[in-house]
Amino acid sequence: MKDNHLNFRVLLAVFILITLGVYSRPNTVSAISLSPTRFEIRGNPGDTLNEEMLVLNEKKDQETLYSSFANFEAQGESGTPAFVVPKDDLGTWITTQDSVTVGPGQQKTIPFKVSIPKDATPGGHYAVIFWGTAQGGANNTTVGVGAKTGVLVLLSVNGNVKEQAGLLNFNTVNSKFFYNSLPVSFEYRFKNDGGDRVKPVGEITIRDSVFFPADYLNANPSEGNALPNSTRKINVDWVKYERPGDYKAPAGVFSKFWSDVSYQWKNFAVGLYSANLDVAYGSQGIHVKRTAFFFVFPWQLLIVMLVIFIIIFFGGRKLIKHYNKYIIKRARAGIHFPPEAHNG
Repeated sequence: MKDNHLNFRVLLAVFILITLGVYSRPNTVSAISLSPTRFEIRGNPGDTLNEEMLVLNEKKDQETLYSSFANFEAQGESGTPAFVVPKDDLGTWITTQDSVTVGPGQQKTIPFKVSIPKDATPGGHYAVIFWGTAQGGANNTTVGVGAKTGVLVLLSVNGNVKEQAGLLNFNTVNSKFFYNSLPVSFEYRFKNDGGDRVKPVGEITIRDSVFFPADYLNANPSEGNALPNSTRKINVDWVKYERPGDYKAPAGVFSKFWSDVSYQWKNFAVGLYSANLDVAYGSQGIHVKRTAFFFVFPWQLLIVMLVIFIIIFFGGRKLIKHYNKYIIKRARAGIHFPPEAHNG
């Protein structure tokens, strides 16, 4: 009767959790989205390039959006662009329709053109096409008015382009050596003194203490570019299992300990590791390599594994000892196990 009552309470708790999960789910954020978010195109001086973007209205109301343009350049090492009102260059070479009206849940394809002047400087030119709720004039070039979303346009103009770039460093973030658990975060910096953007492409190979490959990571997961006359920092994480973004550590010491043990088991790694960066960049595919070392010691998990090992080892020995005593006692008492039965 007690067991039945307990089972009923468990089922009731599961039902409540499921019900709350269904009815308390937050609403999806409604927005205007553009696809793709970035165009990487190439052309010759005098060419006209024709491209298309897709605008999607995820709102419940009809929206009229207005186009505007801006040039951008690198700001800091994170790759965040700094937008400026275009007086020349790519921001003035792009043309598209002045406005578009998109119904709720609808999507529309919007063409745009990039007219490269015949005297355009070879190398990289960068701009953004904004779509926003603020109305401007024809070929609106106002930046920073109203709610806006945009797509980046990265244009390479063919010609004699100076290429001068290189890897500055590679290591774990803050040069950290000891880790309690994954993730392990790496960073490397590219300096570009050339005339066009540089996008490093390659892998980071993680090797364990005996130099066997443990994992392979994309060395540029965000496909970041180092723009001319700038330095770009690129971050890469090694992790097998990521906690949810809204994860909160349990309040109790014991609960937090077991939460950490579970996380370390899902991200199992222990010992000395090496991270071997191998990336290529530029039109010649120049390769650069660097190596960083780090040590992972998941002490909470190792304590639990040690306790389990001790229990099994000494418990097993004790069990064998008791069994042997039992056999000897039966033998001394003249009690023998029955002989095996044989078919006649």
